[in-house]
Amino acid sequence: MHAGKPHAFLAAYGGGHISMILPICQALRERGWKVTLLALTTASAIAEQAGEPYIGYKDLMHLAAPNAQAFGNQLCPDLDDNGPVSREETLAYHGANFAELVEVSDLESAWRQWEESARQAFLPINFMRRVLTEYKPDVVIATNSPRTERATITAAKQLGIPSLCMVDMFALQEIKWIGEPAYADRVTVLNEAVRQMFIAYGRDPDDVVVTGNPAFDVINIPSTIAAGRALRKARKWDDGRLTILWASTVEPQRHPFTGEPGDPELPRRVERKLREIVTQDQNLRLVLRYHPSENVTFVPEQNIEFSPTTEPLHSLLHAVDLVVVTASTVGLEAWLAKRPVLSIDGSIFTADAPFAKMGIAQRVTSIEKLADLLQDLAGKQIAFPLSGQLSPPSLLATAKDAVVMEIEKVLRLQRSV
Repeated sequence: MHAGKPHAFLAAYGGGHISMILPICQALRERGWKVTLLALTTASAIAEQAGEPYIGYKDLMHLAAPNAQAFGNQLCPDLDDNGPVSREETLAYHGANFAELVEVSDLESAWRQWEESARQAFLPINFMRRVLTEYKPDVVIATNSPRTERATITAAKQLGIPSLCMVDMFALQEIKWIGEPAYADRVTVLNEAVRQMFIAYGRDPDDVVVTGNPAFDVINIPSTIAAGRALRKARKWDDGRLTILWASTVEPQRHPFTGEPGDPELPRRVERKLREIVTQDQNLRLVLRYHPSENVTFVPEQNIEFSPTTEPLHSLLHAVDLVVVTASTVGLEAWLAKRPVLSIDGSIFTADAPFAKMGIAQRVTSIEKLADLLQDLAGKQIAFPLSGQLSPPSLLATAKDAVVMEIEKVLRLQRSV
């Protein structure tokens, strides 16, 4: 335990997870903390771009179990030198994790687990215990990911180091371990619905705190809101019509994890129905926003406009009146921007993004029911939230500051013992 400058050890992989950790690194450093960031996989490039110092598996190989480097070479013999993660880091990650499988079982069992589950078999608790022993942090912070991040918090608990787990969205799968009373001293979550889910699972109510997600703080900063107002004025969307944003997303042939068959035509069927509704009602306007992975050409039509992916999304959300989604994360971002959200059932990702269940959207059970709902809302001043929605948490601080406050509480509790 450091008597003076406290030391935080943070771990996160790429995508949205590093985006919610980076603001915490910066805020802690501004408050006088020492910060060590373990940036996993593609998180390293994002941390580097943000100017945030970090370490990776390649810097920790002296703490790996025997033969880790050799195992890495065996598991990844044909690496692309131009991949999103460096060759050295990829070999180190696979090697250290596989070496731990051998360490906790035996070589034959390790290969069997790799063949059955690949990286899903990795949970390097022993490795992370050695890492934390070397770095000696006062507090450990990690996201809700299932491998290194989970191992980091588990190792911290074994070493008596206080820890905090940041949940990005709903944790429907991760609750299986984050919901355990002994996992992490504090869990920070998106909204009250997620908090209640954890409490129902068995977590102490004092351990689960609604903070929001720091990655989304930018949605409601004054410059974003002002840009939204300017966009609305420039596009002449303040003429009394209800401006509806359809945030489309890709629907694959099969669910990537469950194998459930999907309907790739679902996004286009929703769009056709929305076009039909809007062209028949002069009180409605539709704005189409395609997912970057969709190969769709916009076709102009009466009362229908286009928002390219180059247009800032968060400003756009503050410019429209209502947002329609199936399973796009834009639904969550729209709710945070205090825009009413309609969530249409039927996607294979509905169970993974249960916006209506989590109080973020009003449920629409079928495409056909959209017409009556939208026509009923046409020409009205829509009150937020819509029926069944929760308001975003009324925090006294940004999500970043709220999380940092919880980290400092955890440290004070530890130091008072």
